[in-house]
Amino acid sequence: MSTTSERLREAALTTGAVLGCACLALVLLGAVLDATLVVFKTGSMSPTMPTGALAVVRQVDALDVGVGDVVTVTREGRLPITHRVVQADPDPAVPGGARLVLRGDANSSVDPMPYEVTRVGRVVWALPHLGTWVETAQRPAVLGAATAAVAGLVVLAVWPRRQDEAAHEHEQVAR
Repeated sequence: MSTTSERLREAALTTGAVLGCACLALVLLGAVLDATLVVFKTGSMSPTMPTGALAVVRQVDALDVGVGDVVTVTREGRLPITHRVVQADPDPAVPGGARLVLRGDANSSVDPMPYEVTRVGRVVWALPHLGTWVETAQRPAVLGAATAAVAGLVVLAVWPRRQDEAAHEHEQVAR
């Protein structure tokens, strides 16, 4: 017969194991699919993807995107930009390259210059507010607390239990 503390211990260990496996699966999936996470810092894509939204972005050839796709373009010396494609043309000067004209959904005009690219990140899906949670999880205090919690689960998993030892000794004597 298990006690409440044993059931809580097992529930905590099971929850930790499931969360750990889910994290590993997401990392592997991201590596296999060449996908990354983007957190929206501005409201230029509102209301579709407001400030604080989290998007999964998969790297694709620039010629594979079209009008209406939302893409992330890297810019040398500047932060990447994620906007909607309003015009996409092959770039005759660059094999496999494209010239993309982008505009944020909340912006009244297109970006000042077209982007000449060979690869871009295409937004696969996005969820509002989830990016804020991800950024919070990356803060040192939260990472420290998570580390302490995982360490506690490891100790809980391997720490000997006196009840089990006493029951085992009693069982040995009874035989």
